[in-house]
Amino acid sequence: MTSPSAGPVAGRVRRWVAILGAVCLVAGVLVLALRPPHDIGTVPVAGPAHGSPVAPGLAPATVTIRGVDVPVVPVSTALDGSLTLPDEPSTVGWWSPGALPGSGSGSVVLAGHVDSRLLGLGAFAVLRELGVGERITLRGDDGRDVAYDVVARREYRKAELPPDLFARDGAARLVLITCGGRFDSTTRSYDDNVVVFAEPL
Repeated sequence: MTSPSAGPVAGRVRRWVAILGAVCLVAGVLVLALRPPHDIGTVPVAGPAHGSPVAPGLAPATVTIRGVDVPVVPVSTALDGSLTLPDEPSTVGWWSPGALPGSGSGSVVLAGHVDSRLLGLGAFAVLRELGVGERITLRGDDGRDVAYDVVARREYRKAELPPDLFARDGAARLVLITCGGRFDSTTRSYDDNVVVFAEPL
């Protein structure tokens, strides 16, 4: 048997559930609408180099993005062809077999973690938000700077990462790579890579 107050209470609960559902729906739509699109700008082609460097290339010691200086260490390629990354999410790796910043040709490749289960967001979590025209500066141990402006951002499935990102010759460009897309809790890895392209000034 139902108590006399059950009807009105149930009605109020249903109304609140409907209101909360509508609020959540609107919030979800706003998040999707305001979230930066995955693909923006025009990817620079790794074509013939133009011009010549004004100075010898430098090995980067830091990268500055949105006013934040991040340590950079040289990394290489693992046996399976993947980049070896620094353990610390606050440090990024420069693919040392690739081009030197300021050398006038080839892709300068930096890669870093988007986050860490124990240490939180990584230095390259910001890549998902970078827009065309933002400035990125690499600084060498000798204090010299090489500045780049962002021209494009793309999200690729990890298995479909373009090989020419790692071109050692051709036009000079900066390529920044981190993880993105869906996180697979079983494999403890992300499905995609977020890639930011920048051209030297």
